[in-house]
Amino acid sequence: MHRRLVLSVPLALSGLVLTACTGGGPTSLTGRPAVGQAAPDPVATAVEPSSAAEAAPSLAGAGSPPASSLPSPSPARPRFTYDVAAAQRVLAAGRYYAGPIDGRSGPSLRSAVMAFQKVNGIGIDGAIGPGTLKALAAPKTPTLKGSSPADRVEVDLSKQVLYVVKAGKIVRIMPVSSGNGATYSQKDGTKATSLTPVGYYRILRRIVGERKADLGSLYDPQYFYRGWAIHGSNSVPAGPASHGCVRVTRPDAKYLLDALSNGMAVYLYGGAHTFAAGSSAPGTSNPTGDAPSGPVPASASPRPSSSPVATPSPAASSAPSPAASSPSPAASANPSPSAARR
Repeated sequence: MHRRLVLSVPLALSGLVLTACTGGGPTSLTGRPAVGQAAPDPVATAVEPSSAAEAAPSLAGAGSPPASSLPSPSPARPRFTYDVAAAQRVLAAGRYYAGPIDGRSGPSLRSAVMAFQKVNGIGIDGAIGPGTLKALAAPKTPTLKGSSPADRVEVDLSKQVLYVVKAGKIVRIMPVSSGNGATYSQKDGTKATSLTPVGYYRILRRIVGERKADLGSLYDPQYFYRGWAIHGSNSVPAGPASHGCVRVTRPDAKYLLDALSNGMAVYLYGGAHTFAAGSSAPGTSNPTGDAPSGPVPASASPRPSSSPVATPSPAASSAPSPAASSPSPAASANPSPSAARR
């Protein structure tokens, strides 16, 4: 009788551990028994052990706490889920997304979400959370500051977004990153400030592919003022981070090669780290060394309208972003080896 009483204790504790982790039938995500299921009996029935089992020491060690005092694991936090394909359709209708409606997340969707968050004034992280999902159900209508020409590019440096405008309507919206206002050293050792020009310009020249410059690589750059360009980059954060150029993602830069052409109007406005058209950022007037010596006026220069021009609500259309109306002229594939601002 004495032997059975002593050895029934560890077996009962063992039954508690097994019951808490694996026994007792189906459970909810929090680890509690499912509705309608009775909680398993925490007491295990003791069985007459063999002589070898009686003599075996405990594997837990003398200093281990009893099994019943071990903390239970924390309940799993619920995951936020949403219909990716439905989000893609809304973003495509709003001209933020031009990828396939395939229900799969990826860099293109993240970039589109960042642009949407910037226009709608919500937290910018490129992820669809509860706040972004709510905004997708009732998106704000983006507005344009210019009114002409009908085909142009507008860069809102305050919101850090770029609008491609065709026939007076927005056909694409993408996130950008412009000059961050920091001071940096040029190749000759002189100091310059990372500012972005504001005003009216036009695309002067374009380069297909990678351009390696003193400050890093530029992908598919399209120059609009001296050495300043709209170009692809491997890093397009939520806010200003460049040396003065307008960064876009590399896929967006490829899109712009087809959507824009030499001579197309570019209108930049807003922002904090800027300088006026016709002047230069402090410390440099021509960072590439091979651009025209001054700005070239855009043909049919865009004019600010007396009030912002509202485009049709993106929620009203379910069609994906239209392609450019015609291919752009061939761009130079042989960049010169001089420095470039990025």
